[in-house]
Amino acid sequence: MFMDRRKELGILRSAYESLKAGSKVNIAIIGPRRIGKTELLLKFKEETRGVIPYLNLQRVGNISSFIFAYTRELLYELGKSKGEEIRKHQLVDWDDLLILSAKLGVEEEVKAIKAGGLEVLFEVQENILKSLDEFAIFILDEFQETRNFPRFLEVMRATTEKEKMVAYFISGSAIRIMEDILSSDEPFFGQFRRIYLSGLPKEDAVELARGLLSTRKLHVTNSALEAVYTLTGGHPFYIYAIVRRLMEEGVERVRRKDVEYAFLTELLTESGDIYTHLDYVFNESLSRAYRGAVHREILLILAREEGLRLSEIAKRLGKPSGEVSNYMKFLLRTDLITREGERYYFTDKLMRFWLAKTYLGINELELRREKLREELIEELREKFLRAKTELGLTGEAWVRERIRRVMGLDFRPYRRGDVEFDGVAFLDRPHVLEVKWRGRPASYSDVKKFYDMVRSEFGDAAMFFFSRAGFTERALKFCEKTGIKALTEKDLK
Repeated sequence: MFMDRRKELGILRSAYESLKAGSKVNIAIIGPRRIGKTELLLKFKEETRGVIPYLNLQRVGNISSFIFAYTRELLYELGKSKGEEIRKHQLVDWDDLLILSAKLGVEEEVKAIKAGGLEVLFEVQENILKSLDEFAIFILDEFQETRNFPRFLEVMRATTEKEKMVAYFISGSAIRIMEDILSSDEPFFGQFRRIYLSGLPKEDAVELARGLLSTRKLHVTNSALEAVYTLTGGHPFYIYAIVRRLMEEGVERVRRKDVEYAFLTELLTESGDIYTHLDYVFNESLSRAYRGAVHREILLILAREEGLRLSEIAKRLGKPSGEVSNYMKFLLRTDLITREGERYYFTDKLMRFWLAKTYLGINELELRREKLREELIEELREKFLRAKTELGLTGEAWVRERIRRVMGLDFRPYRRGDVEFDGVAFLDRPHVLEVKWRGRPASYSDVKKFYDMVRSEFGDAAMFFFSRAGFTERALKFCEKTGIKALTEKDLK
């Protein structure tokens, strides 16, 4: 399923034109599972004329299979571009690739790839493209899987940064791993422009739901469409799941209560697609942790009462804080939880609600009780969804979300060793955010400290300082002098 993400498609098209004009731009698309990353990339590939190989790294087991699959996709796209009549399923081994490469006049290069390793692959592909006078955008989906390949990132970075005929669009659903790959401690730091995909805007989400329901000529109330957006946060997969459930239930006039019932059924019963999705994400994410039972217990504690400090979690577990600290470090790598200041929260509020309720054993029969449904919806609205639509987990989360909507910048929390910022967005140069969510104006020393930290960590960077209570006169003068953009709540309305 593809949603009309016009802005993101425009960025991809612009990057392709820049490559052909001699200005290479690599792009990383990051977002949770089923949010539409692959669909966006495939839509770009479908609509764009050129050499655009696509490879899903989850289907690649080791370096050898990667080298073959990468070469296969590249030659297949080049063959299509040069008018060769060939079907991909016919390219099953190296002999098939050598036959195709001979037709394209690059047989020696492909022989070198077959005999060599990863370094040879990335070095030789530039020669292949030059000899055929072609540019290529190589799409590498689920790029976090490269963590399973020894030295992959170092080799790829060393051999591809000099290439002028090929750029990379990578995507990944393991958000923290992707951010680690692109962090300042890793070879690809500063090499990719990041696009973070989140739920659809309200207008697009409502239009999607209305369009899907219209295929069955179902009448839908405005309050029902509002509920679709509120409950799903614009997540396209969740919207599809609710609409499918409504169609299966044979509802003729869709009201708000129908949407709420369909959503709860999808979320809390094993027959629901949303249930299956969250169950997969939860267990797949937890599989990265080395103490599954303890980590599961910690998540259940946070599902019941999030925003706890490390000491509070340790007390509930009956374990030393030092030991629990190690457990939390592993959990932070899973994308299931996040840390804001000294407190821990679920990254996905819906995941928290799902976990808390499914472990109580709520089933489809119980959901037929209208009073229970109303209680669940009210709890979901009051304790879980509000965090997504109002202040978020903290003031920092609210500011990041508002800046994303108003200014189009996707700031993410940043931490490297002892250095920590409320938000960093890696574009042509780093954009760094500081948030002061307190009752007194930001002072000169506050702003100066932030400025010095940014200069020390990144050198040249665009700087944004948000202060809920405004700034002192001296602080504002320093912002003007240094180019720091001073923000208050009225700037983000």
